[in-house]
Amino acid sequence: MRNPYLNAEETAALVGLIASVRPLVMLEFGTNLGITAKAILDALPELQTYIGIDVPWPYTPRLTCQRDEVPYTAGRFAAADPRFKLLLRESTTLMAAELEPVDAVFIDGDHSALGVLHDSELARDLLQPGGIIVWHDFGNPAVEVTPVIKQLVAEGWRISAVPNTWLAYLRG
Repeated sequence: MRNPYLNAEETAALVGLIASVRPLVMLEFGTNLGITAKAILDALPELQTYIGIDVPWPYTPRLTCQRDEVPYTAGRFAAADPRFKLLLRESTTLMAAELEPVDAVFIDGDHSALGVLHDSELARDLLQPGGIIVWHDFGNPAVEVTPVIKQLVAEGWRISAVPNTWLAYLRG
């Protein structure tokens, strides 16, 4: 199934990064239709829980360029997998106490500076030792991911870019 947001190379790189930490619990900010979630669930049978977070329909994103990306049925491609759990809620309203510790996080939801910063800090609070956080759209000038990641790097986060992709990651 073609993913309109991640190309095949990015999807393969993402799956490889996530698989490298052998996660049991994963969290995704910005599940959209669940295409990425399904790819990861299919590739990692040992993954026990996949928590997908997206906004409920009809939500209006902060960035104009994301306004046509709100899914009518979030997570539908991954919904049949019993390991998939969907949380319909704006991620910036979440706190760590509401979620469980995770081994892997994929941040690809609210691409505003406010959203990326909140999701990044929340991900770091939830991340188990040896886990990984992966961001999408690093280098995409249409959104505010890159300035936030550069800010986090300046604050000491050891984030690396994946060459020839819009992915960046941090190993915990």
